[in-house]
Amino acid sequence: MRLGTSEAIRLSSTSSSSSSSSSSSSSSSSSSSSSSYSSFSSIFNKPQKEAEKEEKKAWLAGLIDGDGCFTLSKKGYAALEITMDLKDSATLYYIKQIYGGSIKLRSGVKAIRYRLHHKKGILFLIQDINGLIRNPDRLAQLNKICIHKGIPIIYPAPLIHFDDAWVSGFFDSHGTVTLNSLTHQITISITQKNKLLLDPLVPLYKGHVYIDNSKYISYKWAISSKSDLVNKLKYFQICPSRSYKKARLLLIPQLLELKAIQAHLADPISDPLKWRAWNKLVNKFQNFGYEEEE
Repeated sequence: MRLGTSEAIRLSSTSSSSSSSSSSSSSSSSSSSSSSYSSFSSIFNKPQKEAEKEEKKAWLAGLIDGDGCFTLSKKGYAALEITMDLKDSATLYYIKQIYGGSIKLRSGVKAIRYRLHHKKGILFLIQDINGLIRNPDRLAQLNKICIHKGIPIIYPAPLIHFDDAWVSGFFDSHGTVTLNSLTHQITISITQKNKLLLDPLVPLYKGHVYIDNSKYISYKWAISSKSDLVNKLKYFQICPSRSYKKARLLLIPQLLELKAIQAHLADPISDPLKWRAWNKLVNKFQNFGYEEEE
């Protein structure tokens, strides 16, 4: 059957329109699918980012509970000070990048002090750590500032979660990682005057709390068994240390591996390779990750 010119044009136009509509529908579907994926991707990633922010806030609260101090002058000026070992300058500069403030050397000692006192920075910090401070002394100091500024103080929830980053911050302030030169025992510990701050660590990470120095009435929480150390290292993968002590934490798996093959007991004459490997790693551990030149 032959078609007239006008009829051919009409059918061609219809076909083209149909094709265009199909293409448009396909494109719309693709765009919709892309939009949905983008939306899902955003929703999927958001909790992870929020969780990271919350982890950093809890870590900072733990650090302040250990090495920090809130002050309120007679004129009503609020300030936060954090004093740490000179080796932790990177830790304090990390905080300074977020809230501002200043960092200065302490005269006569190998320590540095971070100070935050401008109004905007203090209010921003209080917003972040209010409800996360656990040290009774620090909580009382913060409460004075909150009353002065008309901010309701928020009391912390019980420390019952394995992945609470407050512990990491508290470790960075009062924690240590040691290797006994005689027994070769590896120990992760936290020392504190207030025993109540250490007691919740036992049900979460095992170990025990004991009087560390009766003269100054301080207490220590400590773990040293292989299973407890491995468990605690899993914690630090979730809630990382941000102090120079992190270097020793990272060396614990290697120390445990060498101990498993008795390298710590190796004789320098009969088994020089194991002996050398162990002593080289111990030297690195004592120097917080830095190897001495041979």
